[in-house]
Amino acid sequence: MNSKRYSLFILLFFIVFRLSAYSLEELLPNFASNQLSNLENGQMIRSTSFDNNLLNLVPTSTIAEENLKLSLNKADSFTVISLILIPYPEKMKSMSDKEKQLEIFNTMRSISTQEGITYISHRAGNKPKVLIEKSWYLETPKSRSALKDPVSFSVPPTAQYYVYQRDSSFGNNIYQHNYKTSDKEIFVKVVNLETIRVFSIFKAVNKEQLEIAMDTYLLDEGILLTAMATIEGRDPQIKVLGISVDLPSAFSRRTTALGEWFVDQLNKR
Repeated sequence: MNSKRYSLFILLFFIVFRLSAYSLEELLPNFASNQLSNLENGQMIRSTSFDNNLLNLVPTSTIAEENLKLSLNKADSFTVISLILIPYPEKMKSMSDKEKQLEIFNTMRSISTQEGITYISHRAGNKPKVLIEKSWYLETPKSRSALKDPVSFSVPPTAQYYVYQRDSSFGNNIYQHNYKTSDKEIFVKVVNLETIRVFSIFKAVNKEQLEIAMDTYLLDEGILLTAMATIEGRDPQIKVLGISVDLPSAFSRRTTALGEWFVDQLNKR
């Protein structure tokens, strides 16, 4: 009798475990086999709303998908997206999902470590250039005193923060970071609270018309990282002092840089 109960317990354990775990193929059912292979081999998938139906490129039934639907419905806007599969760092492999989520949550909020991250700059001859020069938390959008990166001991369902950053191209800006979480997903949406200007002079994006989002989802194979940027009310190309700025390309390279920063920090912790 005890043996039968033990066998039933083991069977139920594996059924529950299987139901609680997801594969890349299950979360991205619209991906072609070669796209899945590229992700599994560590390649980043990039696209824009000009080229593809981006809803086919985000994990289904997720916070990220809900947010993208809202973004794509905005008039006079465009969106860029990138995805990468991050293998679990060695120390995370033995963690429970709850512990993994806490590790990811604290990593995503380590904003001060974004200082000095680089991106590929076309104006610098397609060479790495510092993207974020200064980065810290603020108590309110009006304050300027730097706060330390927050560290939590549990992951809340929602959270909100204010962040100051100095961008090498877009100057000083204040952003609002809004988090939503579930058992397997952590989503953060970043909105500009001030007008973004090229060289701190020429208007590039109006207040609250830039949205940068980062989403993580726990899978069998690792962490699926999705980064998106949506800009409203702005032509994709702008010209400043004879220099043409391609905004989709510029923000695609920025979301790529943020993804690389997250991977680097997750492996450092």
